[in-house]
Amino acid sequence: MHDRSGFAITRPALLADMRKALDRSVAQSMTDPFRFGFGWAQWDTTTHGAGLSVMASEYDQLTGTHRYAAIGTGWLDDILGANAWGSSLIIGDGTEYPHCPQHQVANIAGSLDGSAPVLAGAAVEGPNGETARGRLQHMRLCPGDGVDRFAQFNNEALFKDDVQSYPTVEPAIDLTATSPLAFARQASGLY
Repeated sequence: MHDRSGFAITRPALLADMRKALDRSVAQSMTDPFRFGFGWAQWDTTTHGAGLSVMASEYDQLTGTHRYAAIGTGWLDDILGANAWGSSLIIGDGTEYPHCPQHQVANIAGSLDGSAPVLAGAAVEGPNGETARGRLQHMRLCPGDGVDRFAQFNNEALFKDDVQSYPTVEPAIDLTATSPLAFARQASGLY
């Protein structure tokens, strides 16, 4: 048996903190028609969705319950396309996903229409309270026709699949890091 007396937090206190955070996300989800546990008009919606899903799974595993299983799976569904924009926020996942990530290599050597090659598996920022414009020299414009195919679904939260919109379609390692863990926990049946 391990001596746990030197830890700064006890197991019950940790579980209480996790439950408090998850319950706040559940309350948030009740205000959203898609039941997402994080406000869409904030930064990093994709990584927050994956992180909430991981925390829900971990809480259930630690407590031997299924308290957050359904909602945790729902939060993954949201980042995989069960959202107002109908788009997966993971490049290459599903039939509708970002085609124009704000990523230099993808813009130079990748597809501009979702066909191969794509930056498969990369998580983008996701819907946000703002988009951006700004062209760099030699940047290939994407979408080429300049049409914002998600504009009709935008309201308070905005999602723009445009190489110039780093607040919504910039992929990053820190954004993508939680999604493999979330999907691995889902695939292993830890829900």
